Amino acid sequence: MKTFLLRGVPNSVQTDGWWMSEPPTPNQPQTRGSTQPLLPRAVALAALVVAGDALLWQAQPGLSLALFGMGILLALWLLNGRKGTGALGFAALTFLPLVEHAQALAYGFFFAGLMLSVVWLALGGWPGFTRWFGALWQFFEVAPEAAMSEVNRAVRSGLSNSPEISLKAISQSWLVPLGLGLVFASLLLSANPMLSGWFEGIFQATWLSAELFYRLLFWGGLAIAVIPILLAPSLRERLKLGTSTLPTVPVPAVLNANSILRSLVLFNLMFAVQTALDLTYLWGGASLPDGMSYAQYAHRGAYPLLATALLAGAFALAARPFTNTRPLLRIALLAWVVQNIFLVLSSLLRLELYVANYGLTHLRIAAFIWMGVVALGLVLVIYQTLKDKPATWLLSRTALLGVAALFAASFLSFSATIARHNLSQERALDTRYVCSLGPHSLPAIMAYEAKHGRRICFGPKLAKLQFADWREWGFRDWRLQRSLAALTAQAAKEAL
Repeated sequence: MKTFLLRGVPNSVQTDGWWMSEPPTPNQPQTRGSTQPLLPRAVALAALVVAGDALLWQAQPGLSLALFGMGILLALWLLNGRKGTGALGFAALTFLPLVEHAQALAYGFFFAGLMLSVVWLALGGWPGFTRWFGALWQFFEVAPEAAMSEVNRAVRSGLSNSPEISLKAISQSWLVPLGLGLVFASLLLSANPMLSGWFEGIFQATWLSAELFYRLLFWGGLAIAVIPILLAPSLRERLKLGTSTLPTVPVPAVLNANSILRSLVLFNLMFAVQTALDLTYLWGGASLPDGMSYAQYAHRGAYPLLATALLAGAFALAARPFTNTRPLLRIALLAWVVQNIFLVLSSLLRLELYVANYGLTHLRIAAFIWMGVVALGLVLVIYQTLKDKPATWLLSRTALLGVAALFAASFLSFSATIARHNLSQERALDTRYVCSLGPHSLPAIMAYEAKHGRRICFGPKLAKLQFADWREWGFRDWRLQRSLAALTAQAAKEAL
């Protein structure tokens, strides 16, 4: 039976045109779940659980998790008639940070890439950005209920001679407790030796060992996670109900052409004072007042001025709609944005002066990155104003710019960069900080110690870093292993 959708009404009643659909045949089951055959999805589910066990069981998720994610998408691609192939390439791109190095940022890209690729495949092709994210939100809303409808259908199919069985009420009461309970039970049993000992005593005399019990819990968690994804193609029409436009935000009454113009005139005058001071002392090299160093001057201004530029960008976005009919307002806005770009460039110079005196840290290198992103975002504001682009154009591109910065940062070893920079400077060295940067700083530390003939860090050097399990392989750790091996061989050669 083909679903009849009524567009332009609330989602809750969009499928209420059932009387206009084709009537079901007498032998056709009337369910709210999928009408596709159960066997292909059951085979795919079993294969993915086996693959997940082989790739993820008792392994640090990294390369193994990326491979498992690609396995899920390949299974979904096959079930969907090989439609939406571009999603596989997109997923491979978002999984790369996890192959590079398993960290929080990489896990974020993996999960986001997996879910967006699932929606892409379910829709059968590229849906466009706004509809893409709307469908993703719709998927999170409808997938749990669809999964339980599928389980209900499978049970009724296996018990065809039994009365109709409805699991909706049971699922609403037990899906979350059982799903999360399996996960928490597995974690608690593996983390608490006393609980593990009790379970080992219970299962010691039976065929079901404690380890197998943990593994069964793991399989159950995998199945619960995979079932809604495999059902995504059957939800295509419901996913299309997701919003295709960004929501509009009402403009407060206090934001009008006159208030915006007066604000921009005032802000331009205030920023002109800061610009003049930076041109004089920061860029011009004029002597600072007695008792103040350039490092102090830089440190006092870097982060507050970055926050100022961010607020300025938000205000420029709010002021943009009023510039179409007021040329003077547009000129004032452009002048203010240009001053903000100069403000960010001055903040970058301030931070560089401070780093030259006190060294590089994780916070400072992150500030360098985000200052560059803010500067490029303000350039986009200028382009948007000159070309009369809508606010959605600016929001989508600034979001893409931020994601691109995070994606590029996931391939950089900040610890190695900080160690190389700080050890190359001719100034007092904070050895405690450098030695606390972790294993990826070891090549720079070993090279420094070999060059100066003295040790600055004491303790294990992890010179023989090895991968105990291929599933935990990471490209960054592999490069570290090669660098340490080369440095160790060079040190042994020089000792002869």
